[in-house]
Amino acid sequence: MTQDDHGEETYVRKFGFRRFSGIRQNRIYRVFSVSWFNLIEAIKRSGFTKMLLIFMFFSLLIQDVILILFSSFLPFGLFGELTIEELFRGGYIDSVLGMVSLTNRVTSPLTSALGFFTSLTTVTTSFIWLLLLAQIGGGLIADDRLYMTTEMYLSRISRLEYIIGKLGSLVIFSALIVVLPALIQFFLLGGGLGLNLLPHLDLLGWALGFTISAAIFLSLFVLSISSLTTRRNFASLATFIFTLSMSILPTALGGAISTTSVFLALDFVGCLAILSLVVLGFDSVLVNNRTIALFDGNGFEAILAVISISLVICVSLLIIINFLFREDN
Repeated sequence: MTQDDHGEETYVRKFGFRRFSGIRQNRIYRVFSVSWFNLIEAIKRSGFTKMLLIFMFFSLLIQDVILILFSSFLPFGLFGELTIEELFRGGYIDSVLGMVSLTNRVTSPLTSALGFFTSLTTVTTSFIWLLLLAQIGGGLIADDRLYMTTEMYLSRISRLEYIIGKLGSLVIFSALIVVLPALIQFFLLGGGLGLNLLPHLDLLGWALGFTISAAIFLSLFVLSISSLTTRRNFASLATFIFTLSMSILPTALGGAISTTSVFLALDFVGCLAILSLVVLGFDSVLVNNRTIALFDGNGFEAILAVISISLVICVSLLIIINFLFREDN
């Protein structure tokens, strides 16, 4: 028996030949079981995934330590009228946005004087998260199609439970990767800077809402790509290359003026970060250290970000619905 055959047999046996007690669990339990099963199996089978998880943990830790040391040793007058509260809010916002922003680095105007510093601390995590999502999510549906185990799922759960369970595995994973670190960073950074965090709880609510929304959005996109093929590696590679290309294209097409042009709407991941700043009440943002007014009727507007995100969501949903209900599934 070859190694591939052994891997396939193990996959099928783990899912298809479990003992059935005769007790049908409630819907939430069934969906969570599918999510947890797929998540654990995806992590266990990949040493590369484990390595990225460790690297991302240290990356998130280091950027908070650097910011705390930065505030302790450098005078604030060096950067104009920047206060400790603005440093905290700006640094925290940029750190959370950096978990999602790719090549187009989206930051708040609060820390415009710290552009070089934030560029060192907000880029790495987004690439690692994208790599991890592509690595784990690429095989969630592709493996089922390859090993013909979709019917085994659908013999015990509905089609809707199946897709929610698959999506849930990526969302749970993303919660551990970006939502939990956002929560920890809030208290770590605030405590390190010696701030009273009660007046800044709105920022924590924004961070949790943004990271959860980003997790659902990107998980849905990754899952739709996985449903188009039977090859895990192809789905993972296609997801990573397409997402990264859409982030690079605005600069490639527009050159120096790309960050103020409509081409920025191609970067649907960056658009998500931009909209999150609109929710915080900003009418302008920084993209690659260039200021973009979002409501001046010129160039890139906030409505274009809404259209970009809505289009990706609609296409992803159509792809998944087509997979679930086509006759040969």
